[in-house]
Amino acid sequence: MSNLPPEDDNAPDSLYQDRWTAASDDAVSGGGDESHLPNVEPPSAGFIVQLFVVPAVIVMVIIGVYLLFGRLASGEADWRQLVTDVRSENSHVRWRSALTLAQVLQDDALRKEQGQHLASTPEVATALTDVLIDLLKKANPTEEETQQTDYMLKAVGLLDVPETAVPVLLTAAESQRDREIRKQALNSLAVICGRAFEDRKQPIDMPELTARVIEISKESEILSRHQAAFILGSLTSPEAVARLTSLLEDSDQMTQVNAAVAFARQNSTQGFPVLERLFNEAADWKLVPSEVKNDEQATQHFERVMLVTNGMLAIQNLSPQLDAATRARLLPLVGRCAEQAEDIAVQKQWVSTKAALSQ
Repeated sequence: MSNLPPEDDNAPDSLYQDRWTAASDDAVSGGGDESHLPNVEPPSAGFIVQLFVVPAVIVMVIIGVYLLFGRLASGEADWRQLVTDVRSENSHVRWRSALTLAQVLQDDALRKEQGQHLASTPEVATALTDVLIDLLKKANPTEEETQQTDYMLKAVGLLDVPETAVPVLLTAAESQRDREIRKQALNSLAVICGRAFEDRKQPIDMPELTARVIEISKESEILSRHQAAFILGSLTSPEAVARLTSLLEDSDQMTQVNAAVAFARQNSTQGFPVLERLFNEAADWKLVPSEVKNDEQATQHFERVMLVTNGMLAIQNLSPQLDAATRARLLPLVGRCAEQAEDIAVQKQWVSTKAALSQ
């Protein structure tokens, strides 16, 4: 219990102030007994290290990492030195340099006009493809080497030096190669050809490429035909167009649609009947992600979403060439596919396709 008297409303303020001050002084002094004060010891060296040195080191590491990636992002990394190091006899130095060069190339591509345009630099293309060629020569690659090959295939896909990149990718796409290696090689060919066709408006004219992709489009492997149809859409030679026309009648629906989409990229309505058949059928599909229960259903769902979204995009691209009656017929047809679909990709594509058909 407090030893202070109860407050008196009539007492002067100075009286309570003096009493509270006295009580506070007693609390601080421990009632005048200095034996209750704890012993004060100087901080140890370990405590000082934990308090100041360790945080400082952490901050320095963070700053160092930031500066390193900032240097890469600003294009200050010496790609010429990296190209030289890729030729090193030391396999570790060689791979590490190739990896860094690929990262610099990727970052430079993201910077677009502000970058150094390393994708079209012959020295960079030669350095990366040389590493890929060595990896493809291994008869029995380890798991690590297979992963390295996959990474380098993606890196080569960033290059815009077709005369250097295309031959090595065609080698990687040979029929005896591992299925995943072939798949990534064809993906890289597709993006290289796509950039040349769409971005630079200069389709790649290499007879060897056209002939090889046509061969792949005739294989029994369905995935290969899918990819080949897409690549052929970026090639404009008579041979490529003739093969695309044949693929419109392929036994596989996705191959047919890929060929129709390829024609749409070329502003051709030749594949329009395929697209119309697609949406007549797809109106009955239930593209609801929450209803997917197993891997088989997941694969089917993914493929159907790709068919519908790519088909919508093709219709959107062709809409300026379609007459008013055709657009009026397509609008409710494609709309029914969008109405029954809960997949976000379908809904997003439908917004722009509907706007194009409604104009």
